[in-house]
Amino acid sequence: MIGIDVLEIKRIKNLAKDEKKLNKIFTKNEIEYFKKYKDNAERVCGFYCAKEAIKKALCCPNNLSFLDIEITHEQNGKPVVNIDKKLYNINNIEISISHSKTVAVAICLVN
Repeated sequence: MIGIDVLEIKRIKNLAKDEKKLNKIFTKNEIEYFKKYKDNAERVCGFYCAKEAIKKALCCPNNLSFLDIEITHEQNGKPVVNIDKKLYNINNIEISISHSKTVAVAICLVN
């Protein structure tokens, strides 16, 4: 199954500055990652797209909370999805996140 999401970064700019709103969508670890960057809207937008793409690939956009999904990185920078895979009977979730100055996109492949 495949999921994809794309979003204009300007639509996320206010969210990226509001920690109360961030806490409703992102885990504490994700928010700490965002804080490492002065202008983090691109990363916030990319993670948001990744979570949307994952929900689409799992065919359960309303049954899975954004907080049930956590995006981390391997040492080489590869994004990794942390989710209780037993709940969804899946073996592997792969994601790719990319952004320009104006748009972020993420694609997810579930095996």
